[in-house]
Amino acid sequence: MKKFKYILSITLFNLLFIPTVFADPSYTFTVSSSSITSDSRVTASVTVKNTASWNIKITSAGNTNGCTNSWADASSNGKNLTKTFSVTCKANSTGSISFTLSGDITDEDFNNKSLSGTKTVKVTKPVPASTVNDLKSLTVDNYELLPEFDEDTLEYTVSVPPTTTTVNIDATKKDSKSKIEGTGEFPVEEGTNNFKVIVTSESGSTKEYTIIVNVEDTNPIKVNVNNQEYTVLKTSRNLEIPTLYTETTINIEGYDVPAFVNSTTNITLVALKDVKGDTNFYIYKDGQYYNYTEITTDNLVVYPTNKEVNLKNWVSTDININNIPVKAYKYDLLDNNYYLLYGMNLLDGQENLYLYDEVENSMQIFNSDLYNLLLDDNTFYLYFIIGAFAVIILCLIIIISLIHSKKKVRKSINILEQKLEKREKEIKMIAELKNNHKNRKKNKQNKELAKILEEVKKEDDTETYNILEDD
Repeated sequence: MKKFKYILSITLFNLLFIPTVFADPSYTFTVSSSSITSDSRVTASVTVKNTASWNIKITSAGNTNGCTNSWADASSNGKNLTKTFSVTCKANSTGSISFTLSGDITDEDFNNKSLSGTKTVKVTKPVPASTVNDLKSLTVDNYELLPEFDEDTLEYTVSVPPTTTTVNIDATKKDSKSKIEGTGEFPVEEGTNNFKVIVTSESGSTKEYTIIVNVEDTNPIKVNVNNQEYTVLKTSRNLEIPTLYTETTINIEGYDVPAFVNSTTNITLVALKDVKGDTNFYIYKDGQYYNYTEITTDNLVVYPTNKEVNLKNWVSTDININNIPVKAYKYDLLDNNYYLLYGMNLLDGQENLYLYDEVENSMQIFNSDLYNLLLDDNTFYLYFIIGAFAVIILCLIIIISLIHSKKKVRKSINILEQKLEKREKEIKMIAELKNNHKNRKKNKQNKELAKILEEVKKEDDTETYNILEDD
């Protein structure tokens, strides 16, 4: 206890009476890389420690457009801190880029330190992207590849016991810049299982290695569907139970195999695997196998029955629903995303005609009777409209004819008026001519009368003179 008190007393004395000693301001000057390629970037950085104020400049030169910068400031409270300043340059050609550091820093006790330094970065031509897309090794844990691995051999087979449920595929790449896809642990089923390991080079070219894992079955059940050979799966360990189905077992060739039954529709499904290793469900009925397609939309689960649709203007076509090919019918007078198809609702077992919306991925029951009724009504209204349109056209023709006839009458009247006007002018001119002629004749008569009067007057004067003379 006495020893503890002594140590505590010495510690408190040091804290109270011995002054704290701070480290002088310091810095480090670095670049992000000592060598880069043309058109790439490099960053030069200076980190200052125990610094309260600073006046720093980083200058760049060489094969770059330049990225010089400077900083002069102080901490907000005048206390020391650690801070980093940096500039980033882009190389515009081969050669080199140099960075020069200058300035000074000061701590809170006014200790000052000058900054200096030079960093040179080599700029080289860009290296072409690697085209190497080979594997260095390829293995399936605990199993032997056939043939033995070779980077140029692209297909291998592996045989595993029937109790095997998963395999682990591992691979290494020949070029560190390439990428590998398709490695890891994967589930396997009876029969053939195909796996792909894809190697992508830095340049983007790919190479695909195939591993065929055969889960051995000493007594496989082989069946033929549509002239294709399949193997019946005897376990369901990696199968996803179809929607609205429950798992059970049925006996096929003396083996109890997994099956899936819909109690509403009484459809029984079994899983078959083809020679490529792909597994699909098929309808099993009376020892026969039939293709099964299930369309799941947002509101229904429907099994297409491929029944023909006999509606006017609807034509057969093939579409994909959830990546499943389906026979459907499209209205040939419209270019839209709606299709008709017959299907069995797996919820109630009823077969209906459905209208499928490809955009919304939804289905609803289509009432064909209502459609036909509307079609008949539309036909009636169409005929009515056509008849009305014909009447309107006839009326227009009559009106146009009348207008045309009226124009002809008006034209004839105008012509007659012009002729009458011309005739009036001619009559007026004739009248003027006659009047002028009459005036000229009258003037002539007047002149002749005047002449006669003058002669009569002369005779009278002579007679008077003679009378006087006789007297």
